[in-house]
Amino acid sequence: CAYFNQAGASLDQAQAAKLDHICRKLSLRPSDRFLDIGCGWGALVANAARSFGACASGCTLSRRQFEYASDRVRAEQLIERVELREMDYRDVSGEFDKISSVGMFEHVGRGQLEGYFRSVYRLLARDGLFLNHGITRPAPVQSDAQSLFIAQSVFPGGQIVYLHDVI
Repeated sequence: CAYFNQAGASLDQAQAAKLDHICRKLSLRPSDRFLDIGCGWGALVANAARSFGACASGCTLSRRQFEYASDRVRAEQLIERVELREMDYRDVSGEFDKISSVGMFEHVGRGQLEGYFRSVYRLLARDGLFLNHGITRPAPVQSDAQSLFIAQSVFPGGQIVYLHDVI
């Protein structure tokens, strides 16, 4: 996804705007300990450290994403502000002022929602903020061509949960 906050924005500009929008929603500050669950290719943690001064951590299960994100952090000289972990979010330890999960929630699944939110709660500082960015469905609906496309091509092995289950 991207955030087209101005007419004529390119996809790259909209991607950068999305990262800034997330960091602003979290009110990221230089003293914040920030965790991105499912950090992917490292764009959000790099932006949080570079543009907002946060001490950023990210975790991913993907070896390729971990390697790419690590190379990105080195190339951008952010090693002192970014820590990447090739691990499951359930195994992360520590306390974080701000936590995000962007585009990973679809891989949690309905049966694991409680454990997911308990893990986030365990990691989040008492007055911390959590931003969960994921796709949900408004109510139980019949599977259709769109559902099949999402299941096979967008989030293979994932599950789009119902909003009421999340709440």
